[in-house]
Amino acid sequence: MSYITIDSSTSSTTVIVFNDQLEIVKRFQKEHRQIITDEGYIEHDLEEIYQNLLELVKKASEIISNPKFISLTNQRETFTLFNKKDGKPIHNAVVWQCTRGQKICEDILNDKSKNNEIIDKTGLKPNTFFSGSKLKWVYENKSEVKSKIDNGDILFGTIETYLIYRLTNLNSYVTDTTNASRTLLFNCLENSWDQNLLNIFDGNNLKLPKVLNSSNIFGESDFNKAFEKSIPIIGVAGDAQASFFANFCFDKGDTKITTGTGFNIQTNIGNEMIIDENSLTSLAFTSDKQNIYALECLNSFAGGTISWLKDNLKLINKAEDSEVLSKKEKDSNGVYLIPAFSGLGPPFWIANARAAFFGINASTNTNHLVRAGLESVAYQMVVYLEFMKKSRNLDLKNLSIDGGMVKNKFFLQIISDLMDIELSIPEMEDMSSYGALLFGIQYYNNYNSFNDLREFEVKNSKITPNNNKDIRNSYSSWKEIVDKHFVKNQD
Repeated sequence: MSYITIDSSTSSTTVIVFNDQLEIVKRFQKEHRQIITDEGYIEHDLEEIYQNLLELVKKASEIISNPKFISLTNQRETFTLFNKKDGKPIHNAVVWQCTRGQKICEDILNDKSKNNEIIDKTGLKPNTFFSGSKLKWVYENKSEVKSKIDNGDILFGTIETYLIYRLTNLNSYVTDTTNASRTLLFNCLENSWDQNLLNIFDGNNLKLPKVLNSSNIFGESDFNKAFEKSIPIIGVAGDAQASFFANFCFDKGDTKITTGTGFNIQTNIGNEMIIDENSLTSLAFTSDKQNIYALECLNSFAGGTISWLKDNLKLINKAEDSEVLSKKEKDSNGVYLIPAFSGLGPPFWIANARAAFFGINASTNTNHLVRAGLESVAYQMVVYLEFMKKSRNLDLKNLSIDGGMVKNKFFLQIISDLMDIELSIPEMEDMSSYGALLFGIQYYNNYNSFNDLREFEVKNSKITPNNNKDIRNSYSSWKEIVDKHFVKNQD
């Protein structure tokens, strides 16, 4: 007997078989389409995602015929609308990247009362990233959807809710606190759907799922006869919180960075929901006894900056070249990239900023440009961490980093040197899947405390800080450029 996890991400579905020692036995993956409408809106075909999941679980069942349970993690803010009677979607899933709710968010931002209520109850800002504004947009602009919602038979949920509903033959209509907290409809102080928030986003006539802690049983399924008997679904969480949990960020100050196309930084702030104007406040994980909150920073460009160097500027052939070329030079030769490809994110929050190179001269070569690009990714992370430490008086005890960019040791060393802290890099790549599994393990084994899971902590490699004065000087120059050309201009 062993375990299976499902990761329903923005680009693909991944199913992983774990053995009893929680080691990965086999990984199966299948991509799904990113649907771009004529208006530029971003959607997913729910039936495609569901069928891909069944196909992959069937393959996993050929390796393990009787798993103890199956866990699930998913892209968080993407939401679905589907029929209560048959589970069929009435609209494509609206993806977290979609910006169709921009005007709605702008109107709310101009309404101080609504804006403050949303922030105070959710810890989040009115932004198209989250589900609420896009739900309202669909309700206002899709008459056929509106009429069905008004009839009272339409269910709302994030991706895991829809999948579980289908998998359990329409018997289990549930979500967990981490996913519910990303909708702008959920009160993260009271752990319940909020009537006033539903009023703001036209959600009054929707049926809403029961909200459980991530460590819980969410139903059972034979996964379309992939197994001879029904298998319990135990352990469900949004991908970022699942990764946070898998990195054992259980104590105040524990911080995790996840790198991908963008990056996500979460810092444990304990059981008090602190509102910070320069961060988001996330419901990290919950138990029957307490909530644990995290300050969260989101940025759209990390690996995306490296991809830009490769695909747009043709300076490198593959992502690994960014490390190779950077190490050929002692520094960037006074060249700096401000990677404001979608504005300049936290802690600056300058939406109209545009990316730019500074300091190019006749001696600048390809290596300098690449190094400036790679350094800029690290600088964005460090400037936020520094600001947060100072503004919230937080001691960052542990700093873990996972995701695609951890293969770049040069990049990791920059962060370690600037923060003067040891970095922990988990040896397992699928930390979101592992986090969902650990939530399941906690429930299955009836552990009373998160710390009971310590025996399952993933092995980590370490990056230790060097007293690198050159990189600190370079970072100081980068901050001066941001201040002079962006912050002061904004003022």
